[in-house]
Amino acid sequence: KRTINHKLLTICYQMTDTEILEDIKKTVHEQFGIDQDKIEEESYFDSDLNITDIEIDDLIVILQEKYDIKFPQNSSSSFKKVSDLVTFIYENADSTN
Repeated sequence: KRTINHKLLTICYQMTDTEILEDIKKTVHEQFGIDQDKIEEESYFDSDLNITDIEIDDLIVILQEKYDIKFPQNSSSSFKKVSDLVTFIYENADSTN
């Protein structure tokens, strides 16, 4: 039982917004080859990172699976900056995952 309780504590850990940002930077780097140092919280996907709405849709699919959350349908246009994604994930991620 102690092992199970320990695992539950680990599973229930809520990521901080900084950890989510770092994870998104890593994912964007892996998917689009953009240097993580160039990805800032206030970076715009289109003008700063040259990521299209279609590519944001692909990123959203990856993040949905990773964080086990549902993004609104056709939501790519509502995520203009990296910080928009960080905030959405932080506010909607289920801490029991």
